[in-house]
Amino acid sequence: MATHIFDTPIHSLQAMAVLICATTALSMALTRLLIGLLPKWGMIDKPDFKRHIHTKTVPRGGGIGMIVAFIIVVLGFFGYATQANNGLFSNILKLLAPLIILVPLGIIDDKIGLSAKTKFFFQIAAAILAWFLGFRLDGFFAISLPNWLGFIATIIWIVGFINAFNMIDGVDGLASGVGTISAICMAVVAFSQKEYAFAAMLMIFIGALLGFLRYNWHPAKVFMGDSGSMFIGYVLAVSGLFLNARLASVASIGVPLLACGIPLLDIILAVWRRLLGTPHVNPITADLSQHTLQSQEKKDIAEEPLKGNLFSRFLQLLKRLGQADQRHLHHRLMMYYHKNQRKTVLSIYLLATGMGAIGILCCFLPGHNLLLSLVIILGTFSFIINRLAVIELWRTTELAYHNFQSAQAGVKITYVLNPLVDLFVIVASYYFVAWPSSLRFADLLRYLGILLCTLLITRSYRVFWNYVVSDDYFQLICVLFLGFALARISDFIITPQSIVIQRLHLYAAGLAVSVILLERLGIHFLRNSVARRSSASRLNDTSKIHTLLYGVSPITRFYRNHLFNNIEAAGSEQLVGIIAQTSDYLHSYCFGMKVLGTREDLKRIIEEKHINKLVLTIPLSLQERQTLQSFCQKKKLSLTEFSCQETSVNSDRINTQIAT
Repeated sequence: MATHIFDTPIHSLQAMAVLICATTALSMALTRLLIGLLPKWGMIDKPDFKRHIHTKTVPRGGGIGMIVAFIIVVLGFFGYATQANNGLFSNILKLLAPLIILVPLGIIDDKIGLSAKTKFFFQIAAAILAWFLGFRLDGFFAISLPNWLGFIATIIWIVGFINAFNMIDGVDGLASGVGTISAICMAVVAFSQKEYAFAAMLMIFIGALLGFLRYNWHPAKVFMGDSGSMFIGYVLAVSGLFLNARLASVASIGVPLLACGIPLLDIILAVWRRLLGTPHVNPITADLSQHTLQSQEKKDIAEEPLKGNLFSRFLQLLKRLGQADQRHLHHRLMMYYHKNQRKTVLSIYLLATGMGAIGILCCFLPGHNLLLSLVIILGTFSFIINRLAVIELWRTTELAYHNFQSAQAGVKITYVLNPLVDLFVIVASYYFVAWPSSLRFADLLRYLGILLCTLLITRSYRVFWNYVVSDDYFQLICVLFLGFALARISDFIITPQSIVIQRLHLYAAGLAVSVILLERLGIHFLRNSVARRSSASRLNDTSKIHTLLYGVSPITRFYRNHLFNNIEAAGSEQLVGIIAQTSDYLHSYCFGMKVLGTREDLKRIIEEKHINKLVLTIPLSLQERQTLQSFCQKKKLSLTEFSCQETSVNSDRINTQIAT
């Protein structure tokens, strides 16, 4: 009887097993049928060697099969199961209703192609319909949203999911496989919370995807098209909203976010690239033909950063979001795995499974442990972004550092940012050290006035911190400690001595000096760190020059600084290490670089590290130079010499040229 289907976990599991098998079989049959019908309907995908990576014509629109299979089994099963829950069938109809907009939209796009604006408009319409039917993002992390903000958040959520799965549908079996993994994670959470009917719906969805995946695995016999990718994104978006509303945990929003983390991360990075105006050359297809490469070079021109007022920038961003992009995660991994689609897909499967497992873990955290939930969710995304978002991080660093080096930026940093940061850090340090005891406001003002006057009198706020040397940092430390010492001396005059006050100034000085130094050093450190990671990463599609420095001397440090101050060269040249003159330097680090060996180890190091360029940073004898030149010619290495020299300027010659 239908009334007993979801009574117990055992009955529910039995029903789910039957449902997933039935849906998989039906989806396979319909997809196989469509492989023959789609070409007759003119729904085919021809390779263009620009955006696509397939090399033969493949039917497009196979997602219709899994959609039909899902709808048939859902309506058939839940129509029967309505006897157990009178509201169950109506909820299923509400879930399916927005598909009336999305499915025809996807089919038309697969047939004739639609503009990004048109698709975006109808996707928003479907999201609005879902909101009116009760699928809403009313809050997250124990924070309730007002109706108007919840409406906007719901639209962004659903449209974001739809486009996220549309964007990752670029490799055989990727979108359907990641969708399956995401649905499995959500189904596990739903089953653990005794939402058996919802878990059964997800199992039907999984079966539909598995049936299609049978023919979409590399080499694909059919593509799902926009109809399939929008269907997957919509169902998972609505499922995430359902879980967020029904789970008791404050981290319930983390389950769909992490379960669908890979597609969401991909669309976030895509928006990030559009905002920065990053050029998008496809490293996977760029070498297929010289003709293709030439045409692509003309088309894939570096976009300028967004300009104008806020509204103008928003319109520019919408226009860019509709443009093709060839720097998605699967493109980078394809390059990493030398165009091996199966390795690319399996690695993304593994990554998606790991993120989904963390999402399931968030579900079982204590109900009110918000801080731990935030740390896990944000920590996971931060780790993934740090490892995969090489292009976006480097482009952001380029723009920030270009602005950082300007005179206008120096004025703002020196006269506005640094004083405000110092003011905040000093006040926070005193309050933090004094806690839980109270600190008199008059005393705080006195300390603050003494410290700021000390910084002003010693001209610390006249130093351009985008152009500094190490002496400036040491002087800042001395000035800050002097200011705290003067503040302590003022206590001898105004207030009685006490151990608490002595410790107050000592600990506050240590904390404030540390934080202020980190602020001054921060942008330099982050920029150099991102430069090193960008150069070393194989996910960056820029051709790398592996450079080996020959010799340990002050010139070696000058070359390193010269490279990192050259924003264009820093992203394309990787400093592998140093060859030392003697064995005394072996296994040590000089100027932040590892000493890999001596001149006797040169041949081995060049072969192991794939060196392209050798830079001389020490003077060599004529015989040593000739030997090294001969060696580099045999190994086809670029040999250069870096030096710092002072040359005389002939004033008479300059005057003659001016007169001429």
